[in-house]
Amino acid sequence: MDLLEQLVSYPLWDDDGKAALKLNKTQREAIKVFINKVNTGTYKYVKNPCLCGIDDEFTDVLIAQKDRYGIPCKNVLCMNCGLIRIKDRLDDDSTAAFYKNDYRNIYVGLDIATQDFFNSQMRRGEQFYSLISQHINISQIKTVFEVGCGAGGILNAFKQAGHLVSGCDFGEKYLAFGRLNGLTLYQGELSTQNTAEQSQDLIILSHVMEHFNTPIESLINITKFIKPEGYLFIEVPGIFNIPKAYENPLMYFQNAHVYNFHANFLKTLFKSMGLEVILSNETCSLLLKKPKDWSVPNIGRFLKASHSSCAEKVAISLKKYYLQHMLKINPTVYRKLFSFLLRKTGIKDIISTKK
Repeated sequence: MDLLEQLVSYPLWDDDGKAALKLNKTQREAIKVFINKVNTGTYKYVKNPCLCGIDDEFTDVLIAQKDRYGIPCKNVLCMNCGLIRIKDRLDDDSTAAFYKNDYRNIYVGLDIATQDFFNSQMRRGEQFYSLISQHINISQIKTVFEVGCGAGGILNAFKQAGHLVSGCDFGEKYLAFGRLNGLTLYQGELSTQNTAEQSQDLIILSHVMEHFNTPIESLINITKFIKPEGYLFIEVPGIFNIPKAYENPLMYFQNAHVYNFHANFLKTLFKSMGLEVILSNETCSLLLKKPKDWSVPNIGRFLKASHSSCAEKVAISLKKYYLQHMLKINPTVYRKLFSFLLRKTGIKDIISTKK
């Protein structure tokens, strides 16, 4: 811990406008448009409290002041529960407009979906299908719905396996591509106008939950659309999976990610929601079963619970991930590390005395 404190301090990244990845022209222009909308008040921000219910700025540690695109946004770590969140998020109207008009241009760099994008989604869907099949009898799954489906490639993998699929998203141009491939997709949120409650054997949220402004309320609403003894499959970018998924840990931070999770928090949350946790890992991939007698839960007690041991682990791990990356790309860090070890072991004092 002393070594980390000596070499690494928070925030890990300042707001310098520099991106961590190479951006194409579409992305660069889209980022300028988005920032202009923020600066002119077209997009508005509201305070974003932590899901654990502790609303105290003294429990928050500022981790980063920008995201991987160089977009200014304050990511804070709650030392009560270990969740990382955007300190201020877009309000609901601005969020809907952002996903409709800006998100794909910034995050994908393409105004419309391509066959390559659709195929990459399909490969992901095939991976999900294989993973889910290892834990349940997937032949009993008839209806499959995906929230935040994009062009629908994930759903297409299930369709080709013989399931009845449908989905929703905000991006109309990407949805249109999926419809051309014979998929039933609609624009907007999951709603009773287009989908009946208790009608789906399986609902998929692939890298969607971290985008929800109010994830607990959204998850409870989504669960209503699952049949009794049906399933919910969720995958989010897990905090402790950063070293495996990203060479540069800054790549993990995105202005569209309202909350960032670890598996311990999610397992506790879903159990509190009355769902059976069948699969959970640090990817984080979770397969959940809705009990036959499920009812809307009261999870207030969970929200006030402390997960401080996980929070400390997150705080230390993020510094380790940052240091590991800096050691790869910045030789001066080696010199600082070597100097620290000389002082810590007393070798530097011995050398100085001999001189």
